[in-house]
Amino acid sequence: MYKNNFNLLRLYGAFQVLLQHSLYYLSNDNSREDNYTFFIGNLMQQFHGVAIFFLLSGFLIFMSYDKHPNIVDYTINRVLRIYPALYVNIFVSLVILYIFGYLYFDFEFFSWFIVQITMFQFYNIEMFRGFGVGVINGSLWTISLELSFYILLPILVFIYNRNILLIIIIFISSFLLWIYDIYSNHSIIYNRLLHISIIPHLFIFMIGMIYYKYFNTLQRYIKDKFLIWILLYLLFLCISNDMNFHKFIIYFIIKWSLFSLVVFSFAFSWRELSYKLLKGNDYTYGIYIYHMLIINIFVTMGFVGDIKYLIYIILLSILFGILSWYLIEKPFLKLKKHSLFNELKNKKENSETVNTKF
Repeated sequence: MYKNNFNLLRLYGAFQVLLQHSLYYLSNDNSREDNYTFFIGNLMQQFHGVAIFFLLSGFLIFMSYDKHPNIVDYTINRVLRIYPALYVNIFVSLVILYIFGYLYFDFEFFSWFIVQITMFQFYNIEMFRGFGVGVINGSLWTISLELSFYILLPILVFIYNRNILLIIIIFISSFLLWIYDIYSNHSIIYNRLLHISIIPHLFIFMIGMIYYKYFNTLQRYIKDKFLIWILLYLLFLCISNDMNFHKFIIYFIIKWSLFSLVVFSFAFSWRELSYKLLKGNDYTYGIYIYHMLIINIFVTMGFVGDIKYLIYIILLSILFGILSWYLIEKPFLKLKKHSLFNELKNKKENSETVNTKF
């Protein structure tokens, strides 16, 4: 299992969100749907980066907790993964806001700052509405969800071990509320609060948990099967688009089933690919948390409506992702007590060494 393409999948996920936001906020064309760049963006929407993040989190975080269920170690590892890079990102945000004249140290600011350094990063204040797109770093709302997943996972495992029916009810309820969310009016406050909460997204995380829990059974259907599942998924998208049955529940059931199979089959096909390309490095988090800061600077300065600005943003986001990884994330991750895939690799290598002695 230690040979996989998880880092490559996460990198794609970050790039998809980066491209989607850049295309949307840098365009000054009112007819965006007619622009070929938005055709590319809409196509990539079918392989949405945030959904990939949640699926992989369910798999990997469950695996981490299952291998080392000590709640103290689990908490320390999760803190080391999220907060050091996040805090540096918040500091950089404050510097940018100060330079552009949008920072005032009043009660509103300190209330925002406190929730940013805890776990409610979706919160925004009026002070920043004039800067860029109106939200200093809108991408951070998913950090709140990830932190909620981390907290909830041990509880879900506890419930699963005692009442699997309740787990099924939680899963179905989250799935139905997700369907409601995508058709709801987000200008209504309670719909907007639902959207940024963990509730309609929890089932995606739980799908990832299912793939880990039943991996020994499912691996025969996903290992080296990526081409099969991607073709079936694309065929389904074409057929469903022609038949126009997007509002039926069965459509979403089939779509999420195929999408998850696409993601995990890629994770376990060509399993050396990620290491060959990335050498074990993971620039995803840095790209994800910095790209909206960069977009906001470009929008504030009026650098929109030209493809060259899109290229600049992509390059700068990659640069910040690399710097974040080498200067912050990687050093702090070395403090973790357990490196899961390294342990699996060492266990396999030790087993192979023993076998060669007989």
